[in-house]
Amino acid sequence: MENFSELVAHYWWAVLLLIGLIIIFAVKRLDKSFGGSTVEIKAEQVLDLIEQQQALLIDLAEKRTYEKGHIPGAINMPGITFIDGTASLKDSSKPVILIPMKGLIPMPVVQFLDSVGVTDVYIFKGGLKEWQAAGLSVDN
Repeated sequence: MENFSELVAHYWWAVLLLIGLIIIFAVKRLDKSFGGSTVEIKAEQVLDLIEQQQALLIDLAEKRTYEKGHIPGAINMPGITFIDGTASLKDSSKPVILIPMKGLIPMPVVQFLDSVGVTDVYIFKGGLKEWQAAGLSVDN
C-alpha cells in the first residue's frame, strides 16, 4: 500500500489525466450529477452568457499558462486547487463556464461545483484559441 501511495504522489499528473479521461467517457452523467445541464459551447455563446447572465468564467489552466494570456474576466482556478481544497466560489447561483485544462476537466472540479450547488455548467472546450479565432480580445 505504501508503494501505491508513493506512485500516486509521484505521478499525480497521470492520475489527473486518468480522471479526465473517465469524465470524457461519462459526459452524459455530468448532467445528472449537477442536477442541471452541462453543455459544450462556442466563443459567441460564452460572450453572450457573460454579458446576459453574468456567468462566471473559470480557467482551469496552470498559473503560468493563464498569465501568458486569458479571456478577459476569466478567474484562474488551476485544477490542483480543487484537489488541495483551496478552490472557492463566491457566488454559486450564477452559471459557470469552464475552460478545460488541456481539454480535460478533472473530477474534483465536477465534485466541487456540485457540492457548492452550481446547477448550470458550460464547457468552453475551444478555449483561448477559439476565442482569438473569433476575433475577441485577450488579457495578458
